[in-house]
Amino acid sequence: MAGVEQAKFSRRMYLCLWAAAMIVCAGGLTSRQAAAAEAPAPSTQLYLVGVGPGDPDLVTVRALKVMKQADVLFCSDRIKEKFPAEFEGKEVFGGYWRLFPYYGQDLTQLEGDERREAEALATKRNEFIAKVRAAVEQGKTVAIVDSGDPLIYGPWAWCLEEFEDLRPVVVPGVSCFNAANAALRRGVTSGERTKSVILTAADWPGKTDTIDKLAAHGSTMALFTMRTDFEEFIKKLSINYPAETPVAIVIQAGYADKEQVIEGTLGTILSQVGQKDLPFEYMIYVGDFLTYRYKKAR
Repeated sequence: MAGVEQAKFSRRMYLCLWAAAMIVCAGGLTSRQAAAAEAPAPSTQLYLVGVGPGDPDLVTVRALKVMKQADVLFCSDRIKEKFPAEFEGKEVFGGYWRLFPYYGQDLTQLEGDERREAEALATKRNEFIAKVRAAVEQGKTVAIVDSGDPLIYGPWAWCLEEFEDLRPVVVPGVSCFNAANAALRRGVTSGERTKSVILTAADWPGKTDTIDKLAAHGSTMALFTMRTDFEEFIKKLSINYPAETPVAIVIQAGYADKEQVIEGTLGTILSQVGQKDLPFEYMIYVGDFLTYRYKKAR
């Protein structure tokens, strides 16, 4: 009997020791997993940076910091001229601005001039992609720099998808919408009958939110014009807004010495502008916020 009891005791001890070992091993595994989870993520090496509209003093502190630490920058000549100190001694590439058309599309479905244009853009785009990836592989920090806010009608949103594996970080910038609001000196969300603001642009092929349909809501509208014919905007807005609807044009928002505001109504604004050659940088605002007063006339 003593031998049997001793065997039972030995078996219990073995099971206890085995269970303890499993707990220790499990604890060790959990610790390793926790350490891996707490380990810092790889440092970002690719940034999409907005530097604001107009004058260089509208740039954010964060954008300046990223540009200073970048080894390679992609930008226009105008941006390079605005921030000479941040770009000094850096590897800078220009000429890669408008690469988004046809991105992600099957070019074999296109024909003629459109096919040739799409293929030329694809060649340029692939060249840009190769340069970015090569720089990151070499351990360099890359910044793609653009005016305004890069994700409000910016031409670089596509690259966030293209470089998704590189975990790009977006540095927001002041939009020309923000600068134009300041130029108007009115609360763009404070209208007599509406609190909503629709941001839109010229009608694009295949998009259903056309200007005339958006105007039917009667909300305030802010239009990014992008070289579209001014008269075309007014004609489409006039389909659903009455002629007395207040309108404002903000020209070169954010430039302290060039900023200009023209105010009128949908019925008068064409004659007010006349033959004026509007620049690329202008926005159109429509809505009664332009005439709204907190203090009512007595």
